[in-house]
Amino acid sequence: MQRNFPESDWKTLSRLKPLALDRLCQRILLESEDIIVRVNEGGYHSAYLELYKHIQSGDKRLSNCFDDWKRSQAFFILANWRREKLITDEEFAAFSAETRIVVDGLLKM
Repeated sequence: MQRNFPESDWKTLSRLKPLALDRLCQRILLESEDIIVRVNEGGYHSAYLELYKHIQSGDKRLSNCFDDWKRSQAFFILANWRREKLITDEEFAAFSAETRIVVDGLLKM
């Protein structure tokens, strides 16, 4: 496995970070909205519990994708972004071939 995340790829990752963060937050909020809209199906308490669990899960997803922001974790961060579909194939193509190979390998594990 490649040990050093290339500087040019780190710049690309950093440039895409606000966009990926916004996409994940939007997804979590839209999923939350769906839970709230269905409140009449099971009552307010069950909707609250479902929403609470969903927000906890969203926090874990956000943490996996954006915490520990350092180059030594960049391959894992990018793999998590791909797993969450936070960047497009075109955006992923902006990374070096070596980085894409490492990330694809991580996703197969």
